[in-house]
Amino acid sequence: MHIDISQDEGLDEVWKMIIKKMGNEGNEICSNSSSFYKTQDGMECSLRKFNGDLVAVCYREKKQKQRL
Repeated sequence: MHIDISQDEGLDEVWKMIIKKMGNEGNEICSNSSSFYKTQDGMECSLRKFNGDLVAVCYREKKQKQRL
């Protein structure tokens, strides 16, 4: 799942967007079992259920500035 959100947004806002995007499946996601980590080109998140099962991997890439 790709997350399209500003780089300046905090993790709380990112988490809310992910849960909203997941719809009903978002109720199964556990924030304590999930993990966020930075990458060279943005951020990734492994979404997990309460029992630790992986549900999805999300990512946000840094947007390249366009030159005019």
